[in-house]
Amino acid sequence: MSKKYTMKNGIAVEVSDEIYEILKKSDRRIKYVEHDLKETRYIINQKKETLKEIPSREDSLDRLTEIGKDFADGNSDFQDSMVLKIMLDEALAKLSDEERHLITQLFYLGRTERDLANELGISQYTVNRNKHKILKKLREEIGG
Repeated sequence: MSKKYTMKNGIAVEVSDEIYEILKKSDRRIKYVEHDLKETRYIINQKKETLKEIPSREDSLDRLTEIGKDFADGNSDFQDSMVLKIMLDEALAKLSDEERHLITQLFYLGRTERDLANELGISQYTVNRNKHKILKKLREEIGG
């Protein structure tokens, strides 16, 4: 069994055969996505003297714009979502620690109401009722 190495921050690091194979496959997938899908390929049949074009699976914005495709301005959507995120962060900061904990657990950490109720020693109904009160409070703060 020969030693296998990979480069990490400019330093050769010895890795197991299994890790080496995983990294090799991962590198090939990256090349496929970053290069192969973007390149038009051609199949030449010399007997029939034909050429078949297989277009790239990715197209350029310039070419699509030239043929009349229209795209929404992505910057405005991004700006709108950033403004909403800032407003939400400010509204969350105004909640009590208990309210913020409940919202964080349910919406950011993906916990269930039942799980959180068991942790807090209250009913799932109470968690649900508190959640709706807090969401109403957040909506009013944001102005929505």
